[in-house]
Amino acid sequence: MATVVWTDRAKVERRNLYITGKNEFGVTTAIKMSQKIETITNNLKRWPVTGFPEPLLKGLAPLYRSRHINKRFKIVYWYDEPNDIVVIEDIWDTRRSPQNLKNRIRK
Repeated sequence: MATVVWTDRAKVERRNLYITGKNEFGVTTAIKMSQKIETITNNLKRWPVTGFPEPLLKGLAPLYRSRHINKRFKIVYWYDEPNDIVVIEDIWDTRRSPQNLKNRIRK
């Protein structure tokens, strides 16, 4: 079973997603979103390569993959197979400019 590691940026985005969801849609919706993220994280522990290769990050190394949380947000991650570690790089709002994702990941 793989180990899941969250980058600092991903942790901040996760916290912001919860706070924004709570303020805009209520506590129940924010909790459901958090539960969905936990489900995806647990699935990545078992099946780390189930996400689709992220088309916005095509050509970058390592191979970035993504899993949708809902229509608006997705988890962007990569899998370090030799060490059996899933690194969650970002929670991406799909309404943002696609070029911004590349810029964020390269930093």
